[in-house]
Amino acid sequence: MADVYLALQSGPQGFRKLVVVKKLRADVAEEDTYRAMLLDEARLAARLRHPNVVQTLEVGAHDGENFIAMEYLEGQPLGRIATAAFRANRPIEAPLAVQIVIDALSGLHYAHELHDFDGMPLGIVHRDVSPQNIFVTYDGEVKLVDFGIARTVLSNTATAVGTFKGKPSYTAPEQVRGDPIDRRVDVFATGIVLWELLAQRRLFRADTPMEAMHKLLLEEIPRLSTVVHHIHPLLDAICARALEKDASARFETALEMRTALEAYFDEVGVRPLGRDKLGAWVATLFEKERSTVRARISECIRAQDGERSIESVPTLVVAPGASGSTPQSTSHPIYSTLHPPKVPASEAKGRRGTLIMAGVAVAAVAGIAGLFVSNGLRKKAAIAPGSQEAVAALADAGGERVLRLCGSNTIGAELAPALVEAYFKKKGITTTSRTPGKKPASVDIRAGRPDERVQIVSIEAEGTATAFQGLANGTCDVGMASRAVHDDENALLAQKGLGEMRSPANEHVIALDGIAVVVHPNSKVRALDADQLRRVFTGAVKDWSEVGGAQGPISVFARDDASGTYDTFKHFILGKEKLSPAAKRFADSDALSDAVANDPGGIGFIGLAYIRSATALAVSDRGAPPMFPSPFTVTTEGYMLSRRLYFYTGSRPTSPLTRELVTFALSPEGQAAVRASGFVDLSVRVHDADACTGRCSARYLGTIKKARRLSLDFRFRTGKNELDSRGTRDLDRVVSFLNGQPGARVLLLGFSDGTGDATQNLRLSRERAKAVGDELSARGVHPATVDGFGSEMAVASNIDESGRERNRRVEVWLAPE
Repeated sequence: MADVYLALQSGPQGFRKLVVVKKLRADVAEEDTYRAMLLDEARLAARLRHPNVVQTLEVGAHDGENFIAMEYLEGQPLGRIATAAFRANRPIEAPLAVQIVIDALSGLHYAHELHDFDGMPLGIVHRDVSPQNIFVTYDGEVKLVDFGIARTVLSNTATAVGTFKGKPSYTAPEQVRGDPIDRRVDVFATGIVLWELLAQRRLFRADTPMEAMHKLLLEEIPRLSTVVHHIHPLLDAICARALEKDASARFETALEMRTALEAYFDEVGVRPLGRDKLGAWVATLFEKERSTVRARISECIRAQDGERSIESVPTLVVAPGASGSTPQSTSHPIYSTLHPPKVPASEAKGRRGTLIMAGVAVAAVAGIAGLFVSNGLRKKAAIAPGSQEAVAALADAGGERVLRLCGSNTIGAELAPALVEAYFKKKGITTTSRTPGKKPASVDIRAGRPDERVQIVSIEAEGTATAFQGLANGTCDVGMASRAVHDDENALLAQKGLGEMRSPANEHVIALDGIAVVVHPNSKVRALDADQLRRVFTGAVKDWSEVGGAQGPISVFARDDASGTYDTFKHFILGKEKLSPAAKRFADSDALSDAVANDPGGIGFIGLAYIRSATALAVSDRGAPPMFPSPFTVTTEGYMLSRRLYFYTGSRPTSPLTRELVTFALSPEGQAAVRASGFVDLSVRVHDADACTGRCSARYLGTIKKARRLSLDFRFRTGKNELDSRGTRDLDRVVSFLNGQPGARVLLLGFSDGTGDATQNLRLSRERAKAVGDELSARGVHPATVDGFGSEMAVASNIDESGRERNRRVEVWLAPE
């Protein structure tokens, strides 16, 4: 709701001081609710005076706009410090982590105990304690910041029923449930911060706020000693008590937790690191950045000094943000940096017409993001954003490589560049350019403006196998894959410390694709089964007449060995047999499709988005009906050659943009980019039931009568009744979709593979449906029907494991009330 700036306070005799100014964004400045919230924060901030709480210098108004002026903290938020320390292979040692948390608890206890002027307790609860809001200066001071959503008796605004305040990853169970809260929710959040600093990982790995809250409520909180085997027992016990789900079992106060941590120092005989040493340690991690920021501030002040008169300088001037360019401060994991907001580019006039704004936007007092330029500087960069001139200038500008993607050509050719460009557009950067990378199958996406730091995202698309190689050797941040990770690749990456690749935290299904088998438009063949395809592509069948077509030689076209498209086709069709030696190989899908369309005897396989002028065949598995590739048959994965497109990331991303890009790709805006690129997005839709053509039992037909099917099936991890990574996220998508379907009844219909006896299969299919039902019920959606149909209506062959996995599914139907 607010813009935050770095401003220059000036006074008599050349007095100058950098301060942070917070004011409402232009788009909400006139709304009474937001104005009341800012004034609530101002009233509270004006009362806080403690060495471990950011100091408020002034609360006032200028030209009808309220503002809060706070001390400028030269340093870094704890989240960025932890990230930088990890990257530098200088992890935060236990005594240092404890010292930082002790100081933060001191500030918390002071706020919790604060009384009004008449002695009445103010009942302050911060509600947003997190690594983002614990700040360490280069002088070694630890400061608690951002009391913007704190609860206090001074508040004139109340939290609406059902409205969540705080960051889901750092909240107490009672906070999530909406129960009455007190200071112990801040103790719980501080316990998470300490646990994560000592464990060097997230407490709950979750990809969505809903998943984080779900895990907090339903999963056990792991003891620190189960993750860090050599942790001191006292620290283990302190974390366990702070993280008790029952508030009555926690530390009663922040002081009580601080006292327990101070006892740890006595127990181990270690003296706390002094302020000067703590500050020096942080400063060394950000030496280059600190120098750059200081230089940019000095440059901006010098530029403004040249434009204003010396006399009659007002005390404080607040610069409004440019319309449509709102800085944003978002919640980030402890090993992710706080991403800089977009820099406002407007001007500010003083009360006597003089410009004195230092012009650096900051994110929640967390660090400088960029310069607010004065008139003289703006004239040098008067290029319209998004114009041809801007794009050309961007392509020639230097920049910083902020993210590296490698792997699948199917994803890297167009989908990944489109997602990256849409991601930057969402952040307000409308000027981007694509330039050739250093390798033949690579591209660099440049984003920014020529007068600012240009961000470069490199995309190398040399095949899915290179995704896992790149992650393993540290040459890429995001692996692009058009198939799932193999066991040996998963083992290698785990050995390298990147974690379990099949977990929802590391494996991200970003889109769906169908491998289309394509022929010349004039071909008489319209459908082939898996066995016919195998014989055609191995060269055992050489003439079209052998598979129902007109007489004539078959020309085989195929993707190259490194591509995920070939790997998937080989898995589904070729098996252990080899591709025909006469096959013509292609590294580019477009070129392969065009070659088939120009050869009357041609047949090949490509991603669904690359059919172009060729014609797709209907494909059938052994014993299953033939299906054409379509968005519905692909998104339900009933089509035999449907596949998932993945982003893979390590447990501890090396780039701050890694999680941001993945989160964006899974968002509605990201999925719109997926659709625009010609792939099948993950959005939930309803579909009228297809004719069963004799395959459906009377019980099944009776169950789905008048119902419509959702465009997804839930599937499970191999050998488990546990949803796979796509299914985990589909739960939230279904819940979101159902919010717009009032009165609809949800039907969950489970299926098994064809192995085992019928009674056992029926039981297993019902258990799978129940597993999905339990997950939906935990999210407030209670299915009307949960039933199983055993091995009925197989969509794939049961001969191999991949086919059996596709048959083990849960369909979702919606019936009228």
